Amino acid sequence: MERAFLRISADPLGGHRLLHSTDVELVRATVAEQFCDHDLIPGPAHDSFNACHNHAEGQSLSLNYIRYGCDVTINPGELTDFYLVQIPLSGGARVRNGRKTVEASQRVGTVLNPTRETQMIWYEGCEKLLLQIDATALHQMAERILGQSILHPIVFDPEVRLKAPCLQNWERKFRAAVAVADQNGAFGGRQHKHQALFEEELIAGFLMAQPSTIHHMMTQAQPHVSSPQINRARSYMLEHLADPITVAQIAAAAGCSIRSLQLSFQQSFGCTPIGFLQRQRLNHAHMLAQSVTRETLVSSIAYEAGFFHLGRFSIAYREAFGCSPRDTLLQKRFS
Repeated sequence: MERAFLRISADPLGGHRLLHSTDVELVRATVAEQFCDHDLIPGPAHDSFNACHNHAEGQSLSLNYIRYGCDVTINPGELTDFYLVQIPLSGGARVRNGRKTVEASQRVGTVLNPTRETQMIWYEGCEKLLLQIDATALHQMAERILGQSILHPIVFDPEVRLKAPCLQNWERKFRAAVAVADQNGAFGGRQHKHQALFEEELIAGFLMAQPSTIHHMMTQAQPHVSSPQINRARSYMLEHLADPITVAQIAAAAGCSIRSLQLSFQQSFGCTPIGFLQRQRLNHAHMLAQSVTRETLVSSIAYEAGFFHLGRFSIAYREAFGCSPRDTLLQKRFS
């Protein structure tokens, strides 16, 4: 079954252009400033070298698009302080991280572990989306998910099998983040109020989806969350409906690990904590639409209920209540 994704523009992250150049040394130095020092060696067809790097900065990660135009050999050694997830949009590459070599394609991505030496050959026509994740932020997220200390660096399988269902779901979120950045909705110079949630979903989602040295811990049974803990989680959500809260904050308020909270909400309510929060926000929006004056703007209701994307709010509202927010305002059954 083919993967269906949100369409990526012909120039992904084009509004966040870092460089576009045929100068090999300039490209090497500029890319090194964002990632790490490395060798950059064009292949025999070096006359067609024409590199582009678009870069949108976040808090603990960055979104990137890179192409080189011809075969290039890239030798960064060890990345030291970040992980780099690479998703080919076209073309292919040979990537070695540690002892494993991966032939990357539109069906197979790669992740570079910072504690393993890396060598790469990007073939002519290769274009990639890259997610750079701060190693400390990823390690801390893993500890919050599990509710325990992790004493050694996390090492992922360098081969990212994009056809796996869990990774297809994660890739959709990654591409959606790129689309949001393309629309200047978050990342880059404009940090949206929900920036932390966007980044948490990308980092936690990759930890849950990609095999690693802690993947067995991520997928095994977790301690049961008590009723008082679930009630604390629900109360925290209801008190912060309009705020940009994350799953980590909800779990901290409940006094449990993220993974335990996720499993308990799935068992108790049939959804994730964020899914539950979305339901409560929709319920609050529905109550507001029936309570305020007809002249109230739908956007005002959406923002007060914690939604920031009006199109998605209207779609979710219609799915939940069978009509649009504007229809509810005009009906005013309880006015």
